[in-house]
Amino acid sequence: MRVAAMRNGLLGGRILCAMALAAGLTLVSGAMGQPAGAASSKAPMVIGDLCSCTGPEASTISQTTDVVNAWASSVNAKGGIGGHKVQIVVKDDGYNPTTSLADAQALVQQNHVIAIFDNSDEDTVWASYIKTQKVPVFGATEANAGYQNSDFFPPGGTFNYSDGAGAVAAHKAGIKTEAILYCVEVAICQQSSIEAQTILPKLGMKLVFSAGIGFAAPNYSAQCLAAKQSGAQSMAVGDASAIVTKVAQNCATQGYSPIELSADGSVAIAWLGVPAMNGNIDVQGDIPWFVHNAATKPMYDALNKYAPGVTTGPNFGEVVVQSWAASVLFELAANAGHLSAKPTSAQILNGIYTLKNTTLDGLSAPITFHKGQPASNPCFYEMGIKNAKFVTLGGGKPFCVPKSLAVK
Repeated sequence: MRVAAMRNGLLGGRILCAMALAAGLTLVSGAMGQPAGAASSKAPMVIGDLCSCTGPEASTISQTTDVVNAWASSVNAKGGIGGHKVQIVVKDDGYNPTTSLADAQALVQQNHVIAIFDNSDEDTVWASYIKTQKVPVFGATEANAGYQNSDFFPPGGTFNYSDGAGAVAAHKAGIKTEAILYCVEVAICQQSSIEAQTILPKLGMKLVFSAGIGFAAPNYSAQCLAAKQSGAQSMAVGDASAIVTKVAQNCATQGYSPIELSADGSVAIAWLGVPAMNGNIDVQGDIPWFVHNAATKPMYDALNKYAPGVTTGPNFGEVVVQSWAASVLFELAANAGHLSAKPTSAQILNGIYTLKNTTLDGLSAPITFHKGQPASNPCFYEMGIKNAKFVTLGGGKPFCVPKSLAVK
């Protein structure tokens, strides 16, 4: 569930970016601010950011492009990667599959990107095209393409293990029955409901209610009542952050407060202000965003300097770490890729395959990518809300999901 909105450090820049994204235009950033005469003989590294920047899931990923640009700015402030400045080209597919494919083609054929950050919910329509072009894609932690396409490189636990991770966390909490509500606007939303029917029984649990919900619905009281009558102890809502909180509030008014479960980047800081979210349990493919340590310090430093609105926004959450981790993975691959004066996709790919059990500087459990094989990363972090505060669970250490709970 990914959406991004552009933000620059200056008010005028914010307005210009917002206008451009609304029009579905291309934005290039990351190389501005260089002093006169600072041009390098080394070619810039042009990276695409293909996002569903406008659409029904905007409240969840409205900050991903800000994060990518903050990373690029922080890298460029240090002289770039191996002396190469980073340029980010943003394309907004507006949740339109035709537009998304055209955007991917434009990034490759017109912008000549050497890699793409995947912040699109329509990535399945261009995954095969990108594979033929041998352009590496970073991200897709919460997408089928992330574990189905060998040229996609998710920076953490992969989506084929996500539902299993959520089930394990719920099982540890003693949950026996679950209800699932999923968005009807995006095809992938229903996937968890389908998979839960197979995964939950393996842990002695049961899916007792499932229903689709619309983004524009005035309320979700009917679904709450149906879930309550089903006897569901817990509820997972596969939708944007704002919808998750709305569902929890609607259920509470019906005298129903199930344990809220989540296994993706929809978790956001706004949840702390909703009493019904207290006690929720979440699993994340990367270190929880609210953790402040040596691994997250570079991210917070960059955001505080180049995109301060991200950390103070109501939807600041795990998707920010996911986007930052994708950027770090690219940087590590580039540094290991023996870059020429004009970097290429092939050099980035070569660099990726030299990384063995990388933790992305502490952002993830150890991951390794194998040439020609799709990613399959089974380890996740567990977190939740207690007394209106986010807390790490499981000692703050990642746990790994058994292969029997993976989606094929």
